[in-house]
Amino acid sequence: MFDLNIDIFSILSQYVALLITIIGCEMTLAYVVTHFAKNCVMPNELTDSKGNLSFNPTRYFDVLGSGIFPLIMLVLNAPILFGWSKMVLVNIQKVIDRDGINTAILISLSGIFFHFFIAFFASIIYSSVAIAEIKAICIDIVTFNIIFACIKLCPILPYDGLRTLSYIALKFGSASLTRFYSAIIPYGIFILIVIIATPLQVLILYPASVVMSFLL
Repeated sequence: MFDLNIDIFSILSQYVALLITIIGCEMTLAYVVTHFAKNCVMPNELTDSKGNLSFNPTRYFDVLGSGIFPLIMLVLNAPILFGWSKMVLVNIQKVIDRDGINTAILISLSGIFFHFFIAFFASIIYSSVAIAEIKAICIDIVTFNIIFACIKLCPILPYDGLRTLSYIALKFGSASLTRFYSAIIPYGIFILIVIIATPLQVLILYPASVVMSFLL
């Protein structure tokens, strides 16, 4: 059931942390792609007429995924919270053909690197300040980013971890993981819901709690 008791500061803190998490992750991907596989970017609203990606964070804000949906979840105090930003589109097959599998691996790991980096940075701020409001935001940033990282690294979900493993397997001549990854992509959100709603959630929550215990 939803709890309608509203804590404005808690909502704002979690919302800011979520925006930092989802938009920062996508901007990190944009940075990596720009420097290592610029010619493989697919044009969309994040690119200009020359195909250059924007580094203006407001351009990554998605009205539904970064605004309406997470705010509704926050106001209703939903048991889970997630959102999404506008996405950088990359022709990964072109990346592999032109720049090699190592570049594809680097691109797939860019978001996870961001999550751990920003969580570590927020942890330092948390330990360095005494202002309760700032500490609360830092806790939310660490929590969101470590949980997102653990979700993406979970090898039975079609996200960055499994994608990276499929590229590594492909590098050594095996395409079986790539086929498996491609087959379950359409069902990713349903698989995630099943994991979160069952004891399988330990695959995400246990490693997340271990990492957070070191950071907070």
